[in-house]
Amino acid sequence: MKWKKLGLVYAPEKNLWWNQLYAILPTPFYLKDQGIIRVYFATTCAERYGRITYVDVDANNPTEIVNNPHEFIIDIGQPGAFDDCGVNVSSVIEYNDNIYLYYAGYQRHSRTPYSILSGLAIGDDHHLFKRYSSVPVLERTDTELDLRSAPTVIYEDGKFKMWYVAGMGWKHVEGEVHKNKFMPVYQLKYGESEDGKKWNVESEPVFKLEKDEFGFGRPFIYKKADNIYQLYYSIRRSSRSYRIGFAESEDGRLWTRKDNEIGIDVSSSGWDAEMICYPAVISAQGKTYMFYNGNNNGETGFGVAELINE
Repeated sequence: MKWKKLGLVYAPEKNLWWNQLYAILPTPFYLKDQGIIRVYFATTCAERYGRITYVDVDANNPTEIVNNPHEFIIDIGQPGAFDDCGVNVSSVIEYNDNIYLYYAGYQRHSRTPYSILSGLAIGDDHHLFKRYSSVPVLERTDTELDLRSAPTVIYEDGKFKMWYVAGMGWKHVEGEVHKNKFMPVYQLKYGESEDGKKWNVESEPVFKLEKDEFGFGRPFIYKKADNIYQLYYSIRRSSRSYRIGFAESEDGRLWTRKDNEIGIDVSSSGWDAEMICYPAVISAQGKTYMFYNGNNNGETGFGVAELINE
């Protein structure tokens, strides 16, 4: 596998009060009849409260923004809700003539930095969304107290299938990269649902952390033309910042990690020279693209790469 970087697509504009920092978790949706890819993402105000917005890019030239509404489509939650400190899109699918937008909702805390749980907003088009509920569709459990986040969802075989980030607690991560910072430990889990709202989740992780890994960030499912599932994710290690990895599966359940074959890494300089993370893969106009974040978890914006060799 080999990806050709096409360049930075979008960086925070800083001319709107709610759009000052970050353009995080780019989530593409192909609008074939319009020849565009709508890329949903979150950006934050100066106080780092995230809100969801989007830009439309040319499906033939995804570095070209053809529409930027300059408005957010989902605001932070009401005070006291699981998402009152920010919302961040992670998956968008069509179902029964509606758009299901799954998102991560943030709350800040004292003894731990934050919790992130997963919510759902439903719209009848790509502009108007309403929260399904003020509480998460992935609520806390005894074993996952504060991270059940960043779900990627598909609908097939008459049911919804979800892969998401599951927390395993917190620890101080030593070394030159993270400098003893108090950080979450997290893995990926799988669940199914009949309605996309109530989920049954398997107890075992998709695969286990290895060596100095302590987190797998934002999974994203892409199903190839030959019906092979690909699971893209970000690998967090004690020894270095996020890098992109992927695994393949014939059934979406049993995975073979192929991180060394990903074919994309940090650049020698610029907006993605320190980190690449949060990939999302989509096919459009006969091409396959990866949208992804760069330095400092998306503070510098998001870019796109094109698959040139499998």
